[in-house]
Amino acid sequence: MTKSSYIYKKNIVSKLLTKNNADAIVFISTYNRFWITGANTTFGYAIVTKKDTYLVIDARDYECCKDQLTNVKCVLYNEFNDLKKLVKDLKIKTLLFENDYISYSDFNYVLKKLGPKLTPVDTCILRASKTQEEITSIRKSMNIAADAMNYIRKTIKLGMTEKQVKQMLTIYMLNRGATATSFDLIVAFGENTANPHHQSTNRKLKNNEFITCDIGCIYEGYCSDITRTFWLGKPSKKMLEMYNLVLESNKLGIKKAKVGVSGKYLDGVCREYISRNKEYADLFVHGTGHGVGVEIHELPNVKPNYKEKILNNSIITIEPGVYQPGFGGVRVEDSILVTNKGVQVLTKKAGK
Repeated sequence: MTKSSYIYKKNIVSKLLTKNNADAIVFISTYNRFWITGANTTFGYAIVTKKDTYLVIDARDYECCKDQLTNVKCVLYNEFNDLKKLVKDLKIKTLLFENDYISYSDFNYVLKKLGPKLTPVDTCILRASKTQEEITSIRKSMNIAADAMNYIRKTIKLGMTEKQVKQMLTIYMLNRGATATSFDLIVAFGENTANPHHQSTNRKLKNNEFITCDIGCIYEGYCSDITRTFWLGKPSKKMLEMYNLVLESNKLGIKKAKVGVSGKYLDGVCREYISRNKEYADLFVHGTGHGVGVEIHELPNVKPNYKEKILNNSIITIEPGVYQPGFGGVRVEDSILVTNKGVQVLTKKAGK
């Protein structure tokens, strides 16, 4: 992690500490620990004070992190008392913890035994505004996914199964630098496209039917997300009607996205457009989008109940869809970067 990126994140955390009159925050979740330190460790605790960041890790990662991390102080963890001693040495009286990630076990058998007064805080929002370093990594991740989508649209053939196409997409992204897929990829044919989170099967592709691919990968610790619905052969009039309705909703959502609007507003823009066609008004069954970063689903959300504003340098998806059981469904998803200077479509390489 660059020094400027670390300082930006550290300032965000320092403001949270000041707001809550706290001495430090402990990050136990893999996501926040990676976000603040830049280290993808098997296990550990990140203790962040207003002055410094400490990464408490065991011998599996200690030597590597100690040599490579320049922004944090590494502490070797052999037993729980090593963590407890650090908290005591830092004279931490009030400790914030991740209300949105901590398990019952961690709270009872780790946090409560550390000693300080504990205060829960929501932490996912800390990651909503991305640094330039993060944006670069996410852009690369999106490019890999977009290239994979273009590849599959050129190579998919009648008779292939959903599972085969899913495997082809996975291998393509891994061969181009991804470390993993960012979620369980969705590949659906025909009537299966009516299920937004369809689990791929041995169902074979036929002519003149919907194909939906919802894919993404992880690159340098950051996720990507893109969905396209298309077909081989000649689509029916109804298929074209559904597709064009969703496509225009997607375009409108992107057009209306800007810093300062709420996720609820953007969701309403896309939902209202689809509702103009009464036949499909009740078939948009999920939120319009979500944030993307170290997690595939993070803040800010683009949903009917998310009233918070979109921040500068947020990365969100715009993914309206309609799903008619027994017939099929359409989803068109782009990931976009929202800045004070405008909107960039990060998945533009994959044509619609």
